Amino acid sequence: MSNLVKFSLEDDFPRAKNCLAGSDALSDILNAIRLQASSYFCTDFAAPWGIEERSTDYGTFHFVVSGEAWLTMKDKKQQTYLSSGDIVAFPTGSAHHISDKPSSDVFPGDKLLEKIHNNENPFAGEKNITTLLCGYFKYQQHSNLPLLRDMPEFLHIKSDEKGSLSRLSNLANLLAHESRSTLPGGTVVVDRLTEAFVIQVLRWHINSSQPNKGYFEALADTRLSCALSLIHKRPAEPWTVQSMAKSVGMSRSAFSNLFHEIIGMTPMSYLSQWRMHLAQDLLKTGKESMVSIAEQVGYRSEASFSKAFKKVVGVSPGHLRRNTLKTESSTTSPS
Repeated sequence: MSNLVKFSLEDDFPRAKNCLAGSDALSDILNAIRLQASSYFCTDFAAPWGIEERSTDYGTFHFVVSGEAWLTMKDKKQQTYLSSGDIVAFPTGSAHHISDKPSSDVFPGDKLLEKIHNNENPFAGEKNITTLLCGYFKYQQHSNLPLLRDMPEFLHIKSDEKGSLSRLSNLANLLAHESRSTLPGGTVVVDRLTEAFVIQVLRWHINSSQPNKGYFEALADTRLSCALSLIHKRPAEPWTVQSMAKSVGMSRSAFSNLFHEIIGMTPMSYLSQWRMHLAQDLLKTGKESMVSIAEQVGYRSEASFSKAFKKVVGVSPGHLRRNTLKTESSTTSPS
């Protein structure tokens, strides 16, 4: 595998020499998939306690603020000890149990959340306390962007790793504090802090040594991340593989091979996918003409745009727009 040019998580993200000022491929993608996050609770649990988290279509996380816990994955074959300061995340919403001991009975997570919000913590007590922060993050699911394709099933950031990740550690503790605060504006603060927390967790994954990270590995490479950002910022430009390669200081063949090896698709396929993602959002607003949308995503005619759109999305742009308008009409009509 080609050697990637990486960076330290605690440093600013570097740019290739010819990259745009302010370029940031990860931010482009997170904005495109509309990342949203918040925390459910930060609560004390007295042993014995256990939470059953069922499979979801959004990501979840836990931060062991103090005490200890055991994590059991859905197949019950993998059990992981969690110490104070550990963070675990499930970006694809995998089912799991978290408890004081692997053998402890578990309580359904949705029922637990309801009880805690009603000040009825079923695991209240004064001995063998574990303080746990739990939350979620979600994104636009219809997107075919490779960041979602390559989301890991499970991430475990150990407390002894966070010595070099002071931002993440400080942010996690600040989020835990705010989640228990009664100060005005607390809900908004918790939402924004949770989003920042999730982004820091993804940054950790980008720079981790885990194998086969796909798109996340590309974000850790200055040349590929620069190319991705150029595509994101200039979708209407008449890109070729040669012009992309030149922009990041690589030969055409070396750039094409590295792009495909790491991201799993050709540069032109990625360009088409990104353009059609943008086009879907523009079509759903219902405010711009088809010709205008085609030009904004790099097509000189409505016909060539429609052909490319159907090839990537599976339906024509007109069909998508009509369905969107029909859905909006049915949801706004009086019953």
